[in-house]
Amino acid sequence: MPRFDDYTGENLIPPYRILDLTDRRAAFCGRLLADYGADVVKVEPPAGDPSRHLGPYPADDPGAERSLDFLFYNTNKRSITLDLDSQSGRDLFRRLAADADVIIESFDRHHLYDLGIGFDALRAENPGLIMASVTPFGNTGDWADYQGDDLVVMAASGYMQITGEPDEPPVRQGNEHSHYPAAQYAAVGILAALYHRDFGGGDGQHIDVSSQEALITYYTDAHPALLWRKLGQNVTRVGTNSTLVIPLGAYPCKDGWIAAGVITPREWNALAEWIHEVTGNDEVLNDAYRGGNQDRAEHIDIITALFLEFAENFTVQELFHEGQRRNLVFLPVNEVADLLADPQLAESGFWYDIEHDDPAIGAIKYPLGIFHSDEVKARNRPAPSLGADNAAVYQGELGLTADELVTLGSDGII
Repeated sequence: MPRFDDYTGENLIPPYRILDLTDRRAAFCGRLLADYGADVVKVEPPAGDPSRHLGPYPADDPGAERSLDFLFYNTNKRSITLDLDSQSGRDLFRRLAADADVIIESFDRHHLYDLGIGFDALRAENPGLIMASVTPFGNTGDWADYQGDDLVVMAASGYMQITGEPDEPPVRQGNEHSHYPAAQYAAVGILAALYHRDFGGGDGQHIDVSSQEALITYYTDAHPALLWRKLGQNVTRVGTNSTLVIPLGAYPCKDGWIAAGVITPREWNALAEWIHEVTGNDEVLNDAYRGGNQDRAEHIDIITALFLEFAENFTVQELFHEGQRRNLVFLPVNEVADLLADPQLAESGFWYDIEHDDPAIGAIKYPLGIFHSDEVKARNRPAPSLGADNAAVYQGELGLTADELVTLGSDGII
């Protein structure tokens, strides 16, 4: 099948073709690959991906093409509509899969097999096909058929056990962070599988990604399994403080919050002298607080009170810059407006504008993917409108006629 450059319309060596069947739990995987050049075709039901109807919306005006959630997760993808619950839709999907390099999906583990378009059936027609399946608990074990949203995965991974205040219930992290580790691991697995296939003489393969397992790996710096096996102890919740670094946390200033952490004896001595300069409180010079962090551990309440008394004398920027001058780890707790105006992010080119056809949306700033490279540049095309590429894919690539496309639309197949 011919494929064409998205910008010039010229025939070219085709990029990897990826069919994206994911919901928002794994949509970030396809976005990562699309941002850096893969031809990611989002296959949506005729009514559209449900996330098209998730707010927030620009100007608080709902619409299937205005969901900021959908726009973020689907930059640089194309969109076709297809009813996989119909036999005609599944037949068309098999034709698409026969020429695809990768399929990404996040259905319940039996769903595609029940439809007759599971990995084994598709690989029989395309031995080089790679499929990545992202599910809450993977495709093996007693929990393989369990469903789960962000809260469930956060709880099952143990992340909630270490998140929150020590005397309060476990909490999940803000937003839906459990979706990102699994999506990122799926993207890495796809790249490894493509390398194995194209440069290692291998075949296609099925990549099984468990959101629970992926999220567990994101907090192994606390060595929870080692702590439990050796001492029989759980890693506990400490809020923004730490049992290893004292003081460490977020502290209120005149106009916001500052994050501060003191590790070495030199840092403590510098901080103690500064606090004494500002407050005149002699307690901070107590020899009992000198030395390493463990020497201060039993005095954490007093030290926290001393720091709070000190921090209320400054604005965030005053503490930040003076702390840096004194070689102390002081950083602002940024809000979104701070990030958009951050000179460091501007200098690195982290943010870029994508212009949308809808004037109510206009230009939106997006983060520039996950890495910077002189040779590989992230693309900057907005998320597709529903079915925007039906003609290009079904007619231009599968060879259907315009009349056939109209019939498929009237029958609700696309």
